[in-house]
Amino acid sequence: MVKVVEASAPHAGSGAGDLLGSLGASTGSREPSPASAPEKQSFARERSDTAPAPQTLALAAPEDRPQVEPPRPEKKWENTPYKNRAGEDKSRALTLNGGTRETEVAVAKGLAYLARIQRDTGGWGDHEALDDKYGQVAVGKTGLALLAFLGAGHTHVSQSQYSGNAERALAFLLALQDPSSGHFGDSDAYSHGIATYALAECYALTGEQQLREPLERAVAHILAKQNHTRDPKRFGGWSYYYADDRVYDRWPRTSITVWQVMALESARLAGLTVPEKAFDDATTFIDHAEDPDQGWYRYNHDPNRLNSAWPTLPASTPAALFALSLVGRDVNGSEFAKAREFVLSRAPREYRRGSDDEFVQRGQGNLYFWYYGTLSMFRAGGNAWQKWNAAMKETLVRGQRADGSWAPIDVYCNYARDDEHDRSYSTAMCVLSLEVYYRYYLPLLKVR
Repeated sequence: MVKVVEASAPHAGSGAGDLLGSLGASTGSREPSPASAPEKQSFARERSDTAPAPQTLALAAPEDRPQVEPPRPEKKWENTPYKNRAGEDKSRALTLNGGTRETEVAVAKGLAYLARIQRDTGGWGDHEALDDKYGQVAVGKTGLALLAFLGAGHTHVSQSQYSGNAERALAFLLALQDPSSGHFGDSDAYSHGIATYALAECYALTGEQQLREPLERAVAHILAKQNHTRDPKRFGGWSYYYADDRVYDRWPRTSITVWQVMALESARLAGLTVPEKAFDDATTFIDHAEDPDQGWYRYNHDPNRLNSAWPTLPASTPAALFALSLVGRDVNGSEFAKAREFVLSRAPREYRRGSDDEFVQRGQGNLYFWYYGTLSMFRAGGNAWQKWNAAMKETLVRGQRADGSWAPIDVYCNYARDDEHDRSYSTAMCVLSLEVYYRYYLPLLKVR
């Protein structure tokens, strides 16, 4: 059963109060989204209310105390894509897939940092801040942080080191969900997709029935926003959608579409019925996004984008590959060789902020590209994964700060409002990448 959560300062491993209760619906937040080329950040819409200050916990560094391994929950994980997140299965997957003690220490330190800066509302980031394009970035930031805890097996009922943090994060998101539309907070498509993704994993890992109805509403909202125009450049994809139904533009994006596919697939793995047509149509959109001459996948089909100096954004290609792997495509096949080379030729080299051209053309200092590069190359396996993994883990382990965080080094971190006081977006993205060895099912394990 879900315990109760008090909206007091975070305390690792604790939790009290009703999960759907004492966090008022005004506690909003939302995440950054890599939907556009680097540009000056604009945070035009601000609320004047004072948001809660980040809470700092007196936690010892992870290496200074024994780590609490999440126990195997009552709901068996065997024969599920989540079987590798705890116990012997986790240790085996870590070794088999190329993880090391160093990567696990980095994950532990990253989770400890996220726990320390969790707001007393249960979220991460300034929950009152609104951006014209991305809305409440704290919603997406909180979804990503929750996914990072779930990736290491810490759920709100695991009775492990960070179960209290997971519980408060879940309560924060549920308190923001609109009861009629199912949309999370005053956020955009990225944040709603990420929050739904996190909720689906919570439900899949715990089987708690009180999470099913909120998840069903969130999934129905995603399905309702899928584009079904006859235009092949838009059919099957998702563009920006918001709580108030305003329109940003008419062009669905590969990156937005992939987050929706991940959320829908996770909901299906959790036991919900998701129409096969939604996946088929999304696959059609992604297939139409391929540029076979260039060996990449388009960010969108906007002529202004395609005729610009940056006709695509780098994360679109690995994101597309990962989504296609989820619907059964063999992304290690010869037909994807150019796309794999596009990703591998841009493998991480150094954890630093580079120029805009390095960020877009070479994918350097681009945490979002690195995240999807990690997922897609893991699914490809073989030499592609070995090459990518060697570069990724060395770059991220060396780039981690002593306090367990990763510095905000790219423009998406700016949109996410990461700064020296809250580096939750950059840290969550790096932790999620370093959890890949056991967070995602092996390529040989059938998803469907």
